[in-house]
Amino acid sequence: MIDVPPQVVVFCPLPPKPNGIADYFAEQIPYFSKTTKVTVVVENTHPTPKGISANVTVLHLEEYMWQQHKYASVPHIYHVGNNPDTQYMLPVLLSKPGLVVVHDLNLHYLIDLTNLSQGDKSGYTLALQNNYGESGVVIGQQLSKFGWKGKFMPHELMMNASIISAAERILVHSKYSADKIAALGHKHVKIVPHHFSPAARHYQPKLKMQYRGELGLAGNKPVITSMGFIAKAKQIKAVLAALSDLKKQGLDFTYVLAGQCKPHEYDVYQDIADSGLSDNVIVTGFLNEDEFFKYMLASDFIVNLRYPTGGESSGTLTRAMGMGLCCVVVNIGPFGELPDDCAVKLEWDENFNYNLSNELQKLISDRHYRVQIGKNAQKWVERTHSINVTAQAYLHEAAKLQDNTSFSTSALNNRLFDYLPEQQILDWQSKNTISNDACNLWWQANLLPTNVTAVASISNNAVHHNSVLTSLLGYAHEQIHTATLNDFNVELSENLYPAAVVEGCLSDLAVAPVKWLANLNRVMAIGAKLVLSLHVPHKLTTEYSLERKNIKQLLVAAGFSVDKSVAGPLDIDMNLDDAPNSEYWVFSATKRSWMVNKNPEVYNNGASELMWLYDKKERSNQIGESNA
Repeated sequence: MIDVPPQVVVFCPLPPKPNGIADYFAEQIPYFSKTTKVTVVVENTHPTPKGISANVTVLHLEEYMWQQHKYASVPHIYHVGNNPDTQYMLPVLLSKPGLVVVHDLNLHYLIDLTNLSQGDKSGYTLALQNNYGESGVVIGQQLSKFGWKGKFMPHELMMNASIISAAERILVHSKYSADKIAALGHKHVKIVPHHFSPAARHYQPKLKMQYRGELGLAGNKPVITSMGFIAKAKQIKAVLAALSDLKKQGLDFTYVLAGQCKPHEYDVYQDIADSGLSDNVIVTGFLNEDEFFKYMLASDFIVNLRYPTGGESSGTLTRAMGMGLCCVVVNIGPFGELPDDCAVKLEWDENFNYNLSNELQKLISDRHYRVQIGKNAQKWVERTHSINVTAQAYLHEAAKLQDNTSFSTSALNNRLFDYLPEQQILDWQSKNTISNDACNLWWQANLLPTNVTAVASISNNAVHHNSVLTSLLGYAHEQIHTATLNDFNVELSENLYPAAVVEGCLSDLAVAPVKWLANLNRVMAIGAKLVLSLHVPHKLTTEYSLERKNIKQLLVAAGFSVDKSVAGPLDIDMNLDDAPNSEYWVFSATKRSWMVNKNPEVYNNGASELMWLYDKKERSNQIGESNA
């Protein structure tokens, strides 16, 4: 028997919100409630939920926040989509680890809503940095200074790193999304297919003509339907162009755009007029569930094109296929995972428009062809998209949240760090014998917080480090994870740490600076605090310019932002950028991104050759893949 938690807290919109995620979860609730008490948290302005069982507790966000302690030990599930209806949950998601259901891999618009849409360009730049490192900073600066925002930027930059990093476990609907998230380093990603809607079983394909009569659709000619929001990425313009050509060839049909328009994004009425199809096209506007299913079953086939894709899995597509309808899709992303005999899959290439026209002509003319594909699709959905199995998979993953005993590193960007009072440091220093052979500047400057759950202590002098961490900063021995300078990326590879204090020498960086700093990046969580102490030798042979200002730039290239820098060992003035080199340089930095720029501008002309030597194996693999 699968383990399920006795209770869950779920952040998700509910009907009557006109949102596919709301409908999706509302259908799962009865299956959750068989074994588990369900509390749903909705936004403060959410309308009164409809069709939700009385045994389900519904809280507005404000009500949840007042009693958050009551649910502290209850597994949390967050349904995240690239739309305004899931924005309200982000502050909780980023501070309370849980199971995050990523409905849309591309979350650019969702993140945009929290900053740029409110005029916060610096917040948007920080979000870009969190996702794309130094490159993100450049993009944000270009936007702030010149107003440059590429036309395809929201499609190409998915902006999902902060949410993925904050999740303890992740659930997606496709291998495409799972692979993309796993590539970011997340270890707990599960694929659960988008379930087939139980409500669909109340509607019968044999009543097609009755539904057409109710909806005012002609019964004597093919009906083609595209369902959902009428957006540019649905490639409606391409469909209209293909149908326009078929109409000129003498074919007759009705094309239904069954969904809500987005006039600020796409003027579909202009394209309908330009295509000469005003008499053939019906635009329904928003549909309730009853109308939705009737329009679907009144159709002969469904056109569900999406390019570019944001990694989304279409609930509309699953419903249509499960009801035995032939569907036309673009063979990319999650849609490329459909069995070849269960849908018409068009390649996105130079022949796309030609192939689209041919397939539409064949589907309109050949009833047997479209019916056979629809039957194949229906059998496949029945085998693989059971809502009972889906709901159990959700609860099984939620139960694993309770079993996770490793320290939490989620949402460190959202945490307020605590530091010692300065007087406490002075008092401790006066009462303890301090070794002058070790670097003391990092703790004298009070750069390491006192309230993280674990600290990676990286040095060749673990005794001194641990003494300071325990007796001054108050960390328990079990919170300190020690490693040597030579092998820290191996010795610390089992966890991602919320803080690290590193004591090394500038010569440790001299051979491959970004590679060395990138190894620190790999063992630290997003938002983690890094204290890097570097001894500056009197003589150092290196082909890189390793001045203190350049170390800052190298840290940025390695995915960090630099909060403070201190030169010493005894001078702890916080503003010494113009001071001469001292015996120690100490940098306080924050891990912002997994992205590393391997060849930053501070490298001299010989840098690329050296990086080639150190990344020879990796680059050989890349060359092999590109030639395959």
